[in-house]
Amino acid sequence: MQYHHDVLAWTAISSGLFDANDLVGFDGAKVAADDAPVMGAAKHPCTVIGDPVGLTLIGIARVKAAGAITAGSRVVSAAAGGVKAAGASPVNDFATALTSAADGEFVDILINR
Repeated sequence: MQYHHDVLAWTAISSGLFDANDLVGFDGAKVAADDAPVMGAAKHPCTVIGDPVGLTLIGIARVKAAGAITAGSRVVSAAAGGVKAAGASPVNDFATALTSAADGEFVDILINR
């Protein structure tokens, strides 16, 4: 199920394949590194490289949790996909967790840079 409440949406040209709710970087590909820059959350899956894809840049999205996340904590991208709790000195924290989640569960996040 897709779960997005956009305040600011954007259409980007993909440079990789990804699923709905995956985090997408400024290069148009799925984010696959810890604490990497995030452009937004994919609103739909991308099955063809070069296709336009809708992203939530600011708003609420539902993504996978990599590790336990507590509601109210800041999050960063996770190498395993999704988000993880931001450490003591994150470089690219981009969202706040609105719900708590265990590893592998979905967590609602407010993308607010």
